[in-house]
Amino acid sequence: MSAIVYVLAGVLACAIVSVIGWRFYRRRARPVSVKRLSFIKPFPRKLTAEERAAIEHYFHHSQPLTRTTPLSAPEPAAASVPLTPRSDNVYAGTHAITRYGLATDAPHKWRYYLDSIEIHLPAQWEQYIAEENHVELIRTDSMPLVISLNGHSLLNDAPSALTPAPAHAAVPNSSMREQGNEQVELLKVRKETPQERAISQPSGQREAALCSAALLLILLSLLAPIMAQLWLAALAALPAALAAWLRFRPTPQRNRQDVNCLRGIPRRWGLFGESGQGSISNISLSSLDLKYPAHWQPYIARDLDKKTDIDIYVNSQVVRQGRFLSLHDEVTYFPLQRWGGNLMMLCSSLLVLSLLLAYVPLSLPLKLSVTWLQGAQTVPVDSVATLNQAMLRIGDTLSARGTGMCYVQSDGGRTPFFPFDCSAIYWNNAVPLPMPESDTVDRAEALLTTVNNQLHPALDNENKITPGLASAIQKSGMILLDDFSDIVLKTQELCQDDAAPCQRLQAALVNLANGRDWPTIVKRARAGSLRGINVLLRPVSADTLEALVNAATSYYFASETRNATNALNSPPPGGFLIRSDEDKQLVETPPPAINFNDYNGLAQWHELQRLSTQLLHTPFNAEGIITNITVDANGTRHIALHNEPERVSLWRNVGATLLLILLLTLAAFNAILLVRRLHNGRRRARDIQRYYDCCFSHEAIAANGNRVWRD
Repeated sequence: MSAIVYVLAGVLACAIVSVIGWRFYRRRARPVSVKRLSFIKPFPRKLTAEERAAIEHYFHHSQPLTRTTPLSAPEPAAASVPLTPRSDNVYAGTHAITRYGLATDAPHKWRYYLDSIEIHLPAQWEQYIAEENHVELIRTDSMPLVISLNGHSLLNDAPSALTPAPAHAAVPNSSMREQGNEQVELLKVRKETPQERAISQPSGQREAALCSAALLLILLSLLAPIMAQLWLAALAALPAALAAWLRFRPTPQRNRQDVNCLRGIPRRWGLFGESGQGSISNISLSSLDLKYPAHWQPYIARDLDKKTDIDIYVNSQVVRQGRFLSLHDEVTYFPLQRWGGNLMMLCSSLLVLSLLLAYVPLSLPLKLSVTWLQGAQTVPVDSVATLNQAMLRIGDTLSARGTGMCYVQSDGGRTPFFPFDCSAIYWNNAVPLPMPESDTVDRAEALLTTVNNQLHPALDNENKITPGLASAIQKSGMILLDDFSDIVLKTQELCQDDAAPCQRLQAALVNLANGRDWPTIVKRARAGSLRGINVLLRPVSADTLEALVNAATSYYFASETRNATNALNSPPPGGFLIRSDEDKQLVETPPPAINFNDYNGLAQWHELQRLSTQLLHTPFNAEGIITNITVDANGTRHIALHNEPERVSLWRNVGATLLLILLLTLAAFNAILLVRRLHNGRRRARDIQRYYDCCFSHEAIAANGNRVWRD
């Protein structure tokens, strides 16, 4: 079994490492310019020879690709073809294409973008651009080249259709403009700030899901078999480490979007925008339709028809305008209140906590953990006096050796030494209890012996009748009671109460003696008038009499056995009751082969006497960690012991305690953050509006005002 577990665990670990390594390799294999496009399919195809020839033909008959700076015009044609070994991979995807115009005399004054990545699009394909475009890209030494657009490919274009690249003069300064005379200056292209990026980042639910998976794996490691515990605990560290890395890693520069810093005159146009989105949807900057945050609507009109600095993403989303409107300042002064991750962590913590309370016993781990923190000691004792003087605490290790009495159960439980329970030992200086004895059992045994001897006489017994009469009785099949008077007297000695089995036996004996009632029969037996009277019984009547005698004697055997057991359950007051909470037997005496309840009445009484002889004064050895100490009404100190934990048990105890503390802490922390962020989230929009009102009205912002508040 262990070999199978090792093999499965090894296969699982290899599979996880292989998947992670393959994904890392695929990401590293993709060029940076393509890696940032989330809509690009992750599995490229290979470039065919015909397509490569068409691309080289396009480069020789058209303006080649060059990397241009934002403020410069395209450079002159290069002599070599800008293909690289990675140009053999063709990436496909479907997305919108954004274009910017350049204020230049060059024939191709448009620059095209997929998200924030600039691409080269053949000039003759501009007429095929739609709202959603299916494109195929290859990597070159400067920027990605589109080789196919909405079904049009360089492979299908005739060489005559390619536009020759005329010579052009370098333009010192370029700007974005509409076809009119209104120019838009492109000041610079910068990367978005961490505050601006935080607006579009996930709300922490991914990290919360990973942490929840780690908590669940830790819980499973506490419940799993020994061989799987280490693997599950190690596996739980993977999502936890990944969540920490996602949460605290700095955003790489290449993953930040480009922000174009423009200067121009924003205008409101009646022909642009969608009427259902309000007045902020029809504002344009030259040929660009600007997209504003909704809460900026009351303030953007102040900058209309004025030359203004505007920062926008490639998709025309405005992140900064003028002197005051800024998403960066909003996140800086009024932090985002993302509560989705806190809600997920709260729910997952409560779920794992409920599973922990339902399936993992926590009483012992908590006691042991608290005691280990306080410092535990080992207490060896070999006498009651030494144990009385010892200062015992929960968590101490007790090692007790001596001679004591096994505890006697009163609830009818099943133990190897029933009715004794040797997982608990009474230990005191009192005189040991005597072995059980009973006159009632002796009288019942005497009656049973008398009846059995007369109903089933031995062959060598001396008969009280003549040989001829004995031969005649034997031939007739009858059974002779040769001492009926002795049966009556022993029945009277046993049946001193009105027990139902005795009444039935007395009635049967009255019928056999042809008497009037039981007192009369007893009086005649004591007077000796029944002496010498022989009673002949048919076999059926003999069996009935035997059954009645067995029922009566069994009733008294069971009653006396129960009374003797109860008497043994009342040891002298004081002393100690040392119990193993794992039901471990504290004596070395081998348990009996036959269960106590499998004996009949008389044999059960004799078994009780035999067990009492062994277990009322027996050597014991109790070792373990003290988990509980109590004192009962008789002054007996009850000490519960638990075996010293092995490495696996130690991990379960410590792990259960740490997991409980962690879950309680996470639940409380995330509940507080959830309530606080919900409250601050309702205030955030109001505080931002008040901040802008103060800025635009040139009012001073008090130091303790609502401008700055922290999470």
